[in-house]
Amino acid sequence: MPLPPPPALHRGQRGGQGIPHPAGTGHLLEAAGRRVLHPLSLPLRPERDGGRAQGGLGVPGADAPGPARLMCGIAGIHGAGDVEAMVRRIAHRGPDDEGVYREGPVQLAVRRLAVIDLETGHQPLSSPSGRLWIAFNGELFTFLELRRELEGKGHRFRTRSDTEVVAAAYEQWGADCLGRFVGMFAFAIWDGRQLFLARDRLGEKPLFYARQGGRFLFASEIKALLAEVPPEPNLDERFAVLEAAVEPETLFKSIYSLEPGHWLRYDGREVEVRRYWDLPEGPVDARPEAELAEELRALLAESVRLRLRSDVPIGLFLSGGLDSALLGALARPRVVFTCRLPYGSAFDEHEHARAVAQALEAEQVCVTVTARDFARELPRIVWHLDQPIATASSAAEFALARAAREHVKVALGGQGADEIFGGYVRYVLLAEERRLAEADLLRDYHPLARALWGPDAFTDPAARYFRLLRRGQGAEAGLDTVRRLFARPGSLVDHMGAADLALTFPSLILMNDRAAAAYGLENRTPYLDHRVVEFAFRLPAEAKVRGLTTKAVLRRAARGLVPDAVVDRRDKKGLGLPVGRWLAGELRPLADELAASLGRRGIEITPAHDRGEFDRTLFTKVSLELWFRTFIDRGGESPLS
Repeated sequence: MPLPPPPALHRGQRGGQGIPHPAGTGHLLEAAGRRVLHPLSLPLRPERDGGRAQGGLGVPGADAPGPARLMCGIAGIHGAGDVEAMVRRIAHRGPDDEGVYREGPVQLAVRRLAVIDLETGHQPLSSPSGRLWIAFNGELFTFLELRRELEGKGHRFRTRSDTEVVAAAYEQWGADCLGRFVGMFAFAIWDGRQLFLARDRLGEKPLFYARQGGRFLFASEIKALLAEVPPEPNLDERFAVLEAAVEPETLFKSIYSLEPGHWLRYDGREVEVRRYWDLPEGPVDARPEAELAEELRALLAESVRLRLRSDVPIGLFLSGGLDSALLGALARPRVVFTCRLPYGSAFDEHEHARAVAQALEAEQVCVTVTARDFARELPRIVWHLDQPIATASSAAEFALARAAREHVKVALGGQGADEIFGGYVRYVLLAEERRLAEADLLRDYHPLARALWGPDAFTDPAARYFRLLRRGQGAEAGLDTVRRLFARPGSLVDHMGAADLALTFPSLILMNDRAAAAYGLENRTPYLDHRVVEFAFRLPAEAKVRGLTTKAVLRRAARGLVPDAVVDRRDKKGLGLPVGRWLAGELRPLADELAASLGRRGIEITPAHDRGEFDRTLFTKVSLELWFRTFIDRGGESPLS
């Protein structure tokens, strides 16, 4: 059945004024021992499936055009150095325009993808008063409202850019301006005395920095810093467990990530870093679940409305699951982008996605990825990520971004919903274990349970979560971070969500940014609006995980907007390519060669790789060796150069 049109929503509606419930291609991996870093472009095999395209490419609810810039890359130096060499490393983030500003010890540079207003949107940009200069990457979704407020305080604007609004807001309120922003951003401001850097609350836009001698450097991507900073690996036992660094560390010595929700100030002598936002720690919202679901619908509708502000086409990445289907019901895109996995894959959700696309009456553009595509693209993906690949879905994510860019310049995605609403199976397992641990009837059987499930069953939820997260693999390196997050106030489900956001989500959102940047696309993620996240972390645990049901309140909010078959699905799959089968089969010689090459560097990751359908260890070895070849051996030069 077609989806009903999204209602007009306003936060705080109650009772009868609420929401209606209607019825109803690279040779490196192709020859063992060869070190050729010239991958070809991924053949995407796009297909168009069914669906009637109605309306424009669509911005329903978008009450005004958006800013005159999409994807950007920024870089800067306080001290001597070649900022133009740095920014050339990230030219893919903004192929249309480059700007450089120099004053005293500071150099700022921006690469920009131009959409409209090329001249007045040029960066770096001075504030309306001319007292400071800004290099900005991202989107300020409430820039129209902030602009009106600032005009009321006497500020005058020369452009329609949100960048100028950010600069004026900093002039007006200093670092406190960050609390007024709704958006995804990373920016640097020079006021003639000091550099000020800031990153959005959930880390949607990346920002890295380094100190070398008397210099301070920053950039949107690490590869830009490597134009000035020698690459030194920063690997310890935690990498084998987490497959990534824990922010603010990176996999490079002396290079750090500015953490989400933080700002940094550098005055030429000292670096000061402070947190300006964190997950809420209560109180729990005790309203009836019907009211919570109504509030959540309103928040998501407002978040989607703001992210539809654009004068360029907008599409949707559609998995066939609840999260993206609900965004589709609220945004009503004309075109959606899905992935069909190879025959026999247990993760293929193509038919579910097709059903949702038909309900949306949207054109469906479908891509496929084969083992050969996967092997061909790996070096290029590792280069874009600046780190080894942490998820087997990476090739599919990049393929989807490329297909999307052929049709639209902005796409919505459902990232973050699982982390904030309790969507992973491990949430159910630990919540059920906690329930059993508190049951008097079963208390005598705890020793048996620990013998069957491990020594941490019932008694140590942080350790149990950590074992589930890594599938029992690896040492306990990184467990201290989990224990710290589990010590915060809140429910067990909230603890797991906070740990996911700190440990696994940074790699996922980084891939989201880099896949889009590779093809000049902007990804927007309505679930990561900080007001939605704060709402989610004030929910009672049972509003997220109830028995074997995940995302309980989100399902209730979606009912009536998306088909019941989607709301009631429990077979969550994700976008998992059959990498284990490929590595054990046609790609085995390649994988063995790369794993052996990594071993010759003196790096061993155990256990061995003959142990199942998806061998994380062998995949980690393959991507880590490619990372060494690209960044440590070649200093981060493009594999296309």
